[in-house]
This record gives sequence, structure tokens and C-alpha cells, in this order.
Amino acid sequence: MIVKNIRLIASLCLLLPVIGYADCNKFELYNTIDSERLWEDFSYLASDDMQGRKNSSSGSLLAQEFLISRFTEIGLKTLSQNQTFRMPFRYETTFSHIDGVNIGGYLIGTTYPQQYIVITAHYDHLGMRGNKIFNGADDNASGVSAMLAIADEIAQQGSQHSIIFLATDAEEKGLYGSKAFVQNPPVPLEQIKYNLNLDMISQNQEKSRLYVSGARYYSPFKGVVAKAIEEAGLCLVNQHRRNRRGYAMAMGPDWRKASDHASFGKVDIPYLFVGVGEHKYYHTEKDIVETVDQNFFQAAVETSFNILKLMDQLTD
Repeated sequence: MIVKNIRLIASLCLLLPVIGYADCNKFELYNTIDSERLWEDFSYLASDDMQGRKNSSSGSLLAQEFLISRFTEIGLKTLSQNQTFRMPFRYETTFSHIDGVNIGGYLIGTTYPQQYIVITAHYDHLGMRGNKIFNGADDNASGVSAMLAIADEIAQQGSQHSIIFLATDAEEKGLYGSKAFVQNPPVPLEQIKYNLNLDMISQNQEKSRLYVSGARYYSPFKGVVAKAIEEAGLCLVNQHRRNRRGYAMAMGPDWRKASDHASFGKVDIPYLFVGVGEHKYYHTEKDIVETVDQNFFQAAVETSFNILKLMDQLTD
């Protein structure tokens, strides 16, 4: 995840009321996904072998090969004309360019095969700095392995809409993989109905609290989120909080721009973004598998899967 902090005068923050949170003691597992395979995929993506999965690195290539093998195993169809899951891109910047490789595939819907929901999760992270490996377990091996677990289930259960599963590259550098996708989509942009973005969904540092954002910008999603909150096995909160310390003007990320959903929002594709808040392991070498609560992670993936199923039921 990439975030930009807004710094305002601290003295003003002290004058503002604390934002309340819902009671978050709820926790239950429903076993709607293959938790063993989820943890296996997650552990491998966040292993030292991947060397932090930095864009254009050997670790990135290893991650790509793993994703292609899993997409093939699940039975996804390729999106490109040359029958490969690799979707290379070059994104021109002001003074240079960014090269990367998105990995994408899809499953055909039964009722609306020409309408697509795109589920995104970026697989790149920060790589290595000296001898330190920034494994990026939460950011974002969690989202990618969740996407694979969901793809496994959709392949067995089916869906009304066609579902595109997109593992994006170069998110950490500036959302370049998702920007490239919406600028050169493999299907007509008007046929992409919704985006579900999974980024950082495994760290339980806020009383089993997971966030889902985006419903305030698209009214049909309000019902989706309300039902998802009711059915979630953990505490699902509507809308990421802009701050974690409870003051409305305290510094914090602009969650609308924090991850790949921003690229879809810019082209007026409604999105929901699922993730935890910022935490002490974010963008540090301590973002590793060993710091993750396995049960919370499973509950977060089950909740994300249910959100996708509720989005799939929309007919507008």
C-alpha cells in the first residue's frame, strides 16, 4: 500500500472530539475458504525467497511464476491474445518510465458474462535494503493470497458476473500497474462494473477490526456493506478512518488514494477497498508471517469473499 500523509497543526487537533468506534468484540470463523492453502500461499509469497518482491527484481519474477502456476491450477482463463497471464506494461512518467508485469486471468460469469468485476491485489513490495528483507507479509502477500483463495472458491461455485483476478505490479511506486490496466484494459472499460481491492488484510492490531471503504461514493454499495457488516465473522467497519488516534484532523493517509482502487475510481468504476489500518509493522522489515494472527487473517479473507459475492448479486 502507498499512502500520503497530511500534516496539520497539532494544536488544532487537540480541540476536536474523539471519533467513536463500534464495539469490536465479535469474532467467528465460517470455514468458507481453504484456510490451509491460504496460509501456504501467504507464507510462500512473504518468504525470504521472494526477497521482498520489488518491482523488476528477481524476487518479482519468482512471484510472477508462482502466480501463473496458481492461476493455471485454479483454471483461470487468460486475458491477453497471446494466451499468457503476464500483462507487461510500460508507464511513462514525467522524466522516465516504469516497466512492470501485471498477472491477470478471469472466470466467466453465468448470468452476465460480458460484465466484469475486477478483484485487485498488488504483489510487489519494497524488496531489500542492505541485508534487510522487507517481506511485505501484510503489504501485500495477504491480499494476493486472499485473492487466490477467493478464485479457488469462485472456480468451484461460479458467479453471475465474469470475475477478473488481477495481481498488480509497481503499486508501491505509484499505483502504476492498476493505472496501466485501466488505460489499456483487456475488455471494454464500460463492461467493467466494479472493483474490489484487497490491500493489507492480515494484521490484527485494532481489536479484530477490518475496514471496507467506497460505499459512500456509490449508493448500491451501501446495502452491500451493511449486509457484509451484519454477516462478517469479525468487526467490519464502514470506511477507513483517516486517523488512528481519534482526532478528525490528525495526520493520516487519504484512503481514497492509498491503493489500486484509486485508479478505478478515476475512471468512474465503483470500488470497495478492504484492508486494516496503518500499523507498527507497515513498511518495516518486521512485516513478516510470524506477526500475523492466522485466525484473524482467515476471517478477513472470508469477509472479503462474502463482500465479492454480495457485489456479484447487484444487477444495476
